Amino acid sequence: MSFYSIPTLFTALLSLGLGVFILAKTANSKINGIFACWCLLTCYWQVCWTILFNVEDQGRAELIARLGYSGIIFIPIVFFHFVAEFVGSPGARRFAFLFYALGLLFLLTIWGTNTFVSGTYRYTWGFYPKGGPIHVGYLAFLVVTLISGLTILHRFKQRSVDQPTRLNQTKYIIVSTVIYSIAGVDFLANYGVGYYPLGLAFTNIHASIIAYSIIQYRLLDVSVVIKRSLIYALLLLGLLLPCYFVVIQAQLYAFGRINYQFSLLTLVLLTAVAFVFPKFRFKTEDALERVLFKKRSDYRETLLRFSQDMVTIVDLKALSVKLVDTIGKALRIEKVSLLLINEGKGSYNLEASVGLEFEHPERILLSRDGPLIKILQSRKEPIVKEELEWVPVGPETLQTIETMAKLCAEISLPIISKEKLIGILNLGHKAERSLYSDEDLELLSTLGNQAAIAIENARLYENLKQSQVTLRRADRLSSLGLLTAGLAHEIRNPLVAIRTFTQLLPERYNDAEFRDGFQGLALKEVDRICGLINDLLSFARPSKPNIAPENINDVVDNIARILEAQAKEKGVVIVRDFALEVPKAWIDREQMKQVFMNLILNAIQAVDGEGSITISTREITRRGTATIGQFVQVEVRDTGVGIPDENLEHIFDPFFTSGKEEGSGLGLAVSHQIVEEHGGFLTVESKVGQGTGFWVHLPVGAPARPGASGVDHTKEANFSH
Repeated sequence: MSFYSIPTLFTALLSLGLGVFILAKTANSKINGIFACWCLLTCYWQVCWTILFNVEDQGRAELIARLGYSGIIFIPIVFFHFVAEFVGSPGARRFAFLFYALGLLFLLTIWGTNTFVSGTYRYTWGFYPKGGPIHVGYLAFLVVTLISGLTILHRFKQRSVDQPTRLNQTKYIIVSTVIYSIAGVDFLANYGVGYYPLGLAFTNIHASIIAYSIIQYRLLDVSVVIKRSLIYALLLLGLLLPCYFVVIQAQLYAFGRINYQFSLLTLVLLTAVAFVFPKFRFKTEDALERVLFKKRSDYRETLLRFSQDMVTIVDLKALSVKLVDTIGKALRIEKVSLLLINEGKGSYNLEASVGLEFEHPERILLSRDGPLIKILQSRKEPIVKEELEWVPVGPETLQTIETMAKLCAEISLPIISKEKLIGILNLGHKAERSLYSDEDLELLSTLGNQAAIAIENARLYENLKQSQVTLRRADRLSSLGLLTAGLAHEIRNPLVAIRTFTQLLPERYNDAEFRDGFQGLALKEVDRICGLINDLLSFARPSKPNIAPENINDVVDNIARILEAQAKEKGVVIVRDFALEVPKAWIDREQMKQVFMNLILNAIQAVDGEGSITISTREITRRGTATIGQFVQVEVRDTGVGIPDENLEHIFDPFFTSGKEEGSGLGLAVSHQIVEEHGGFLTVESKVGQGTGFWVHLPVGAPARPGASGVDHTKEANFSH
């Protein structure tokens, strides 16, 4: 191979790599297809020149020159077409099609006459085409297309000043095109100027600039990671070039001569196979597997899909049951069990199973110091019982085999989180006693890693729920303390009246008017005390969550009646403004009592001196927001001191208080959480010195979040806030 043909070969490979990459990643894009066509034409041109610099026969050299120019004449036309598509100019597109027509005319002159290529020059570095009369016209046409394209790009750049990405893309194309046009000095060799055509160096610079702009500014909307492809291309080039020289030396050794055309063809074929094979390899494998091993393909898809979905399940029991059930069905395993660590007991307890019947499932557990646990913790990979039987791994191998046999496990798969064994997945025999393949074990290991994440998420969610329950209890106790203090005065007054009546009754027993009047009054006061105490007990008594359609007016009025005594003691009047026709809201009555208790207590405490609290209910419709639909709105507005702006955004934070002596700082945080769990939302508005308003919005109809009811235990992460 001629030394002078190496630069042209390198340029050809570089252009080929860039063109194939663009086609492979974005084949459906018109502009990308045009640019890839330009790259491939450049590759064709340089391949022809590589061959031209290696031939010795003048006739063959002239043939190759005509072949080369058959592609070269379209390079400036394709460039212009690329510019037209890039700027989106219909007029420029029409000119591009006109230029294609002129290109076809030039093509006819290449082969029909000697007016385009009139022969070849023989220089020290090889043959080169001799330009004819029409070749001069082609050069003029080339200049016109380049100048026209650059003019269009310049105007487009001026219009893109407010689009930084588009502006940078245009700049890179202009700069690279100007550099590429310098390669035109090579045309001097068509007219007898016998220096080596170094213009191809500028072609390489142009390709490098375009490649950089694709990486940096997504010039051709290639939204893939290009680094791997570039690394692959460079490695491929590093491997293929030595192979090319091996082919050349092998010919010399076997035949005593070198056929450079055959060598080059071999290199091109190797390059094409190297780029094309990875593209079709995985598709071919997948297609063959679907045809020949359909069951394997189906279960793999099932497990991979489940491994992605299970991280959304945050109920630990539901997750465990779903995990063993899915694996059992996908792999057709007769017996599957899952043991999870119990930190309190220091053991691994049975959480879920399929196909196993234990008389006392709660007693199925493994000690942390057990042999199976130790092996799984140390090896951190699946253990196959049959392999242990053939190749013991230590003195406790026999005990490990016995433990696996009791669990009907052929394979024990460790579930590892943060280097800690948090669970064991035990798999029994497959249906028809088929073997577990390496692919099965690899897939199950991947599933185990995902299961570890899902289990940790579920446990965190359980801890969060427990923390929320603790917060609610603390807030409830705080509210009860305030409520009890307020009710003391209200109960004391009727008791004084009853005590007085009891003292005077013996003396005035015969006074019918006194007896009847005070008896009615006493009974009325006793009923009132009983009503207040029953309401207090109803609020204080813990109950299971129970969501149902409720009349919100009744719920709010019940709490307002309890707190009325405390409000009167401070000189605060509670005004009710309930809408008569309010649809029922799906709520947990006791939880919502806690919400309204917190809001009304806060309003009473916020009023400094005499004032009022207005409680209103109404139906509203929200559109065009994140919360859309029909809602029942409860407004609690006071004429109190208001909340400063700097505190307003923190009032729903746990333990945040504004400095008041009463309260724990939990009321609003808990209320906000309860309302959100009901699928509603809580908003606030306040002005210092003018008062504060809270709006509770509860959805009408069935709850949007199944988990809000507390009945559906299969909660998922997408409806936890």
